[in-house]
Formats: sequence, C-alpha cells, structure tokens
Amino acid sequence: MLRISSFLCVALSSFCITAHAATASLIEQLSELSKQFSTALIYDSSLLESLTVETSAVTTLEQTLNLWLAPHQLSWQKTAAGIVIFKTSTPTQTTAKTNNAKILEEVTVTGQLPTTTSTHAYNTNYQHAVNYAQHVKSEYTGESEIAIGAMLTQLPAENLAEALQAIPGVSITRDRGEALNINAMGLGAEYQLTLFNGHRLANTENVRNSNQYGQQHRFDIFSAGLFSNIAVYKTTEPSLPSGAIGATVNLLSDDPLAYQENNLQVMLTAAALEDAGNFQPSFGLTANAKSADGDLGVIVKMNYENRLQRQFQFETWHWGDNNGAPIAYQWPDINDNTLVPTDGLALTIENEDRTRATYYGALAWQATERLNINTLWFRSDTDFSFDEHRLSINPQSQSAQARVANNKNSLNQLVFSEVNAKTSREESNLYYANQTIQIDGNWQPSQHVPLTLSPFYSRSTANSHTQKPISRVHTVLSPMQAFVALHNTAVDDFSFTSNLGLVSSYSHISQMSKRTINVLNQVDEWGLDSSWNSATHWGLQQLKFGYLHSTQDYNYTRQDVSLESSSLQALPNLDGRWLEPMPHRFSAGFMNSDVQPWLIPKSDLFQLYDIDLPFTDVSANDRLNSYKVKFTSQEGYLSSRWQLAQFALNAGLRYSDTLSQTQGTQLTSQTELAAITNRRNDRAWFPSLHIKWQPSQYWQWRAGYNRSLNRPNYSDLNPKLHVNSGGLPYAELGNPNLQSVIADTSTLSVTWLQDDISTQLLGFNHHMDNFIVKQSKTVNYLGQPYNSIQRSNNGKANITGLQASTQWQLPFYSAWSLQNQLSASLTHIINAAVTTPSEDAFDVEGVSDWTANLRFLVSEDQWQAAFNINYRSEFLEQRDISNNADTYVAAYTSTDLSFSWFYSANVSLRLDIFNATDEPLIRTAKSDDASSLMKAEEFGRRFVVSLLLKI
Repeated sequence: MLRISSFLCVALSSFCITAHAATASLIEQLSELSKQFSTALIYDSSLLESLTVETSAVTTLEQTLNLWLAPHQLSWQKTAAGIVIFKTSTPTQTTAKTNNAKILEEVTVTGQLPTTTSTHAYNTNYQHAVNYAQHVKSEYTGESEIAIGAMLTQLPAENLAEALQAIPGVSITRDRGEALNINAMGLGAEYQLTLFNGHRLANTENVRNSNQYGQQHRFDIFSAGLFSNIAVYKTTEPSLPSGAIGATVNLLSDDPLAYQENNLQVMLTAAALEDAGNFQPSFGLTANAKSADGDLGVIVKMNYENRLQRQFQFETWHWGDNNGAPIAYQWPDINDNTLVPTDGLALTIENEDRTRATYYGALAWQATERLNINTLWFRSDTDFSFDEHRLSINPQSQSAQARVANNKNSLNQLVFSEVNAKTSREESNLYYANQTIQIDGNWQPSQHVPLTLSPFYSRSTANSHTQKPISRVHTVLSPMQAFVALHNTAVDDFSFTSNLGLVSSYSHISQMSKRTINVLNQVDEWGLDSSWNSATHWGLQQLKFGYLHSTQDYNYTRQDVSLESSSLQALPNLDGRWLEPMPHRFSAGFMNSDVQPWLIPKSDLFQLYDIDLPFTDVSANDRLNSYKVKFTSQEGYLSSRWQLAQFALNAGLRYSDTLSQTQGTQLTSQTELAAITNRRNDRAWFPSLHIKWQPSQYWQWRAGYNRSLNRPNYSDLNPKLHVNSGGLPYAELGNPNLQSVIADTSTLSVTWLQDDISTQLLGFNHHMDNFIVKQSKTVNYLGQPYNSIQRSNNGKANITGLQASTQWQLPFYSAWSLQNQLSASLTHIINAAVTTPSEDAFDVEGVSDWTANLRFLVSEDQWQAAFNINYRSEFLEQRDISNNADTYVAAYTSTDLSFSWFYSANVSLRLDIFNATDEPLIRTAKSDDASSLMKAEEFGRRFVVSLLLKI
C-alpha cells in the first residue's frame, strides 16, 4: 500500500549544504535541499537507498539536482505536485500486484506541501488519492480538507457540489433534486466562500421566482469532473480573500506543465429520468499537450449536458395562528393558537429541460528558469426551460368546514362548498452564464534570493436573465365542492366534485402577466502575492505577504406587466381553444390517493390570441424591485510559518477596507418614490493563529483562533418595499445600512494517523457579532397598513459543534475485491442560538443538529462499485416574525450509487443512479403550539450511463 512520509523542517540559520565527509547519503541531502528551497521532492525510496553523492555548496535547485542525479542515471521532472525524481529508463510510478492486492510502491514526499496536483496516479487510483490528500491535510497547520483526482470523479456526482460530499463536514442543499449549495462548519450556504485559484467568483442568480441567493455560490454551473484538486479551509487562511465564516472552498485548476504525456479523453453519456421514457445525451472532452521542450503546455476541457427533470409537489405558502389571520381566513369554533392556511393550497407539476455547456482552457508558459506565466479561461452556459402546471385552492373559510388534528393542533381536513380555486400555467426560458478569465505569473527575481513574486488579475462575470418573459396564466374554476386532507408528511386527499377534464368545469381567465429579470454580477480582482522561503535559526520557515484590490458589482433589474381587469373581462368565453390536458398525470409517493387530471391553459396564449402585453414605462413596483450594489475592497496580508521542534505555528493578519455602495428606490409617502444612494466604509483587522503539536508520528493536536467576516446578501441591502401578494398583509423592507457579520472562531482537534486509517475529532465555536436578524416594523403603502419585516445587525450568535471523520482502508481482501475504502464524517451542532436585545434566544437558520456523509468504494481489476450517502437532520429554513409560522425542512437522506466496468486501460463503462431511494423532501410550518405540512417534493430517480475513451 502507499506510504507517504514527510521530513519536517528544523530550525536552521542561513545555511548552505556542506559535508564534513567527502560523500553523504543522497536521501539525506535531498531532504536538506527540499527544506532550503521549500519544494516537494517525490521519489521511490528503493531507487535511492545506499546511494551517496559528493557534497558541495548548493547553487540553484536545478543545478544541484543535475549534479547529484546524473551520475546515478537519475533524472527529474517538475510537476504540480512537486519535483519527481525517477530512473532515466523507467517511469516514475509503478504498480505491483501482490497477493491479489494492488500495492503502490513507497513514495516519499519531502518539504513544502504541494498546492495543486494532476499526477496520473491520483486521477486513476482512489486509494492513492485518499492517502495523498490525507498527507497534505496532516502537514497543514490549520484545519483543512483536500479532495483530489479520483476522490472527485470516482464517486457518483452530477455536479461539483455533489462531488464535494467527499469532504468531511460538507453537506449539500438540493434544488429540484440536484445539489445547489454547500454547508460547512455548522453554517449555511451564505456563510461559505468559493474561490477559483484563490480569487472570487461571480454568482449566478435565481431569476425564476426572484429568490435572490446573493453571496450563496451556485455549484450547478460546474460539472463534477471539471476540477481535480480542491482545498477546503475550515479556518481562515490569511493569504486568501476575506468573506467566509464557515469554510473557504478553493477550486484549483490543473497545471498543463505537470502532465507527462499528451492525452485525449472522451466521455459519452446518456441519462434518463425514471418513467420518462427518453434519454438525454451528454458529451465530455479533456485534452492536454506540451511543446517538445516542455516549456509550453495547454489543457482544454469541454462538457455538454442535457437534463430533463420532473418535480411533483404539494405546497402551502403561508400558515398562521387562527387569531392573527385576516378575517376571511379565520375559522370559527377553532382555538386561536391553531395553525390555519392563509394562502394557497396547491398541487404542482414542474417540468424542467436544461442544457449546460462548460468550457475550460488553461495555458502555461515557462518563459525562463525563474519566470512562468499562466492564463485560464472558463465559461458556463446554461439554458432552462420550465413548464409548470398548478391546481390551487384559496382557503378562505366562509363556505368551508374544517377538522383539527389534536396531535398537530392544525387543520388536517378542509371541506369547501363553493371553492375559490384556479388552474395555472407558468412558462419561462432562462439563461445563466458565467465567464472567468485569469492571468498570473510566478517570478523569482534572483536565484540567490528565496523571494517569489506572483502578480495576478482575475475577472469573473455572471449574467442571469429571462430569455423571454416569464408568462403566467390563471384560470378560475367554476363553483364546486373541494376536499383537502393532510396527514403528517403526506396528503390524503386533494379532490374536486366536478370533472376537471371538461372545459365546463372552468369559469374565466383571471390573470395574464409577464415578468423579466436581469442580473449582472461582476468581480474584478488584481494584486500581488509574495513569499519568502528561508529557514532561520529561530524557527521561521516562510513569510507570505500581498495586496488585493477587489470590486464586486451587482445589478438587479425586474419588470412586471399584467393585463388590466377590463381587458380580462373582454376576453372570449372559455372553450377548447383555451385549455388542454396535462401531458403527465400527477403521481407522487406523498399522495395517499389518486389525483384527478385537470386542464391547464394552452402554451403561449399571448401569441395564440394576439394579446399585446408590452413592457413600456417602468412602474413604481419595477423601481422598488430593481437596485445596484457595489463592494470595493482593498486588502493586505502578512502570514508566517514557524517550526519549533514538535510544534508548527502559522500566524497571520489580514486587513480589509471596504466601501459599500447601494443604489435603489424608497417609498417616501403613500405614492411617491425617491432614488436613494447609500455609502458606507468598513475597516477591519483579521488575525489568525494556528498551532499544531505532533508528539509522535501517530498523533497530531491542533488549536486555532481566527477572526473573519461575512457580507450581507445583496438583496438585503436593497432599500426595497416588497408587499406580499398572498393572504397575510405583510411587507418586506431592505436595509442599505447593514454591516458585515464579524465572527471569532476557535478550534481544537486531535488526529490519529495510521497506514490504513486516519481519524479526526474536531471541536469548533463561532461567536458572531453584528449578526443579521429580522425585526418588525409598520409601514403604510397605498393607504394600507402593513406589518413589515426588515433585517438589522441587532443579533449575537453562538454556534458550537463537534465533527468526527475517518478514512479507512478496510483490512480485508478476497479474490473479487482488491481495494476497499470507507470514508465517513459526522457533525453535531451542540448549540446554534441567536440573541437580540428584545427577544429570547432562537435557532440560527439553515443549521442542522446532525449532518453525516458515508462513502464506500470497492474495486477489482475489471470493476468498481461505490455509493455515497448524505444525511441532514431537520433544520429551521426560514424564521418568520410575522403571523406566519416558521418553516422547517425535515430530516433528509440522499443516496447515490455507481458501478464501473474497466474493459481496458483506455475504455470503461459506468452506471450511476442518483436519488436511488427517491425520498421526498418535506417542509413543515411550526409555531410554539402547532405544526402542519407545508410542502412536499418528489424528484424521481435518475439513471446515467457513461462510456469513457482514452486516446
């Protein structure tokens, strides 16, 4: 099996390598050379045993290696992992089969930890990748996790977020069955930061239903196999941009010069949704090449994917106490604290057709011995087409009867005599694009001075917009009886007395509307990173220092237009020209009874009946929902690494000066609007200190402290007034004066390391000031008073948790299983509470008490099987301080499976099954006294077959 060891640097003062004897051990000399130049040297120990060299004064790294290696028919090659030493006539890595077990020969790694790797063995051998990642983690002083090569590609994953489940402590949030965001260190997606080669990425937005994610990075723009090296820093790394309290995810691109050979890899894929009866094609290509002299290298990756998805759901938008609901929604003879619906009850079928194309190109040029230049271009284009069908009931109670379930203290059976119901259709074509361009260089001004300068520039642009307006058509049902029965996490009944397959069951068109949204997010960063690598007698190993100038521009524009009431009344009477049957029957596991089919408005009724609904003047509502936010930051940092006997220490300090600017529109009276521009300047220092103690080769103890920040979401800074269109009269106000959340984080961990197993127990605590919480206000809009919700910095939060993780190469083999790897992690949040001056403590949104990942892989020469299980316990998704009840997401387990068959070294076939257990996602509305089913979603299983060809 693979054994990776490292010689830790010792305290030396301005030394050069000399010898008291004429010759010395080559291995010992290489170890000292590695320390002096802070460069990883990788070699097979058996090649160098008993070899000696004549000692001499060290000149440059390259000249010294040539002097020592050439007499022994050895050579060397620079790679992203470090410098590989190999026998001139043999490859650097070999694989031997002994006792029916794949055992990689011993490889020794010395000196500075590698920052990127694309070595072939790490991309093809899962055990090799896990061991190498564990080595990198063990050498880092702070708390980090590494995923490389096969760890990201050989477990089932549809996008990068799902691949990140391989990292202990990372859980995912799904949207329409696919992973969208990540959660880590006891915090939700808005507290994480995603970087590309150490630089911020622009985020795409949700432009379908106006839920603005802002700082939450959407991972659905990245294919799972796009990256072969990812570093997750659970504590602050001073040399990286500020903005994360949870984790900083650094996506690292491949180094084109690290590949030993030119390669071309093609993947052909076909996917199918369960019961859909059709296949969606996908295509992937990866190619790399180097010039004859090895100074110029290029990598090109491309992926095209078509994905069909169908989601069935039951949903209710708002619940509230019976005594606080509007009169029309209050139920007689029912307790005041009983939860009642104050908005629609609906069944929905959501059909999604998505195509995503990603392109990635990297060019590296070793201009001189001391200068290399790297350029990178990435682009993702995603088209979404949605066709949503909905049958909904307005639960007004005047002509209805209800029954209360005692165990939930909420309505569980509703009977409507003259139902107020409608059938709706929403069609939308959305476009998401992300383009990132980066250029950086590494320059060593003098071969005698251990200083490296790395200037960089990065521009990332994300555009999210409606390709054509989102159209909505609502058709009212004729008067009839309707029945709704809810039971725990299921729907027992949702039926109507009339035949909804007949046009006579429908009355008239009540709404025809269109909406356009355009979001442009751009991040520009430039600066200089520098490092001084020289061991000193007092223990200093390395100094890093640098400067960053960052600009984040965010522009959100929305327009709405609806057909006026008089125009709606003038429309022709409903007949078969207006409505059509649904193409798919409603069928979901959370439904305990059959659902009668219903008619939906025909597609593109606006064009069919030449209904002119243009976007002309910008309305007051449009101005209130459109805004701009800009962050301009200047940051500098200093970071140092020290080695004192058994102790390693990293100490750093980062300074941030940020100018925040918000432009939007505020309501100044009942009907008057005024443009507003708000500016504020925030300055902060972010110290970090991390200590690692290694009393033996099997044990490591770490302790750390760091300060960090998290900026508000863009939408919270908009000085908006958004009025709820549902049953409860409440509004939402923006707050351009919001400040960043400041967190002090402390960690303590112990790690046990063995050849076949590694285990870590990590404890962490976040103490957050300026925590953003919701507060209640009252506003008057168009003559109507509204209870409003606005965010402020009046909170303090404290999150304490424990995380246990293990990587275990199972100690059993057989004739049919040669490699067995088990990885597991479990995170328990002991406390996640927020306090405000006016309220008692309440839970932090988006935090599960328990999250867990379990991954298992078993393989032989000709096949490999793997599964990935991700679990999240129930968590508070949205806290509501109006009359509505809080929203909770029930405990959820996602299971993905894969099986691969290796026909040869160049041809393999793979089957992936995503959402294998097809578990529904359940949301409930809860108050102190009651709870009720709020939303149930079912996505279906997906089957993907892939053919991989290496040329």
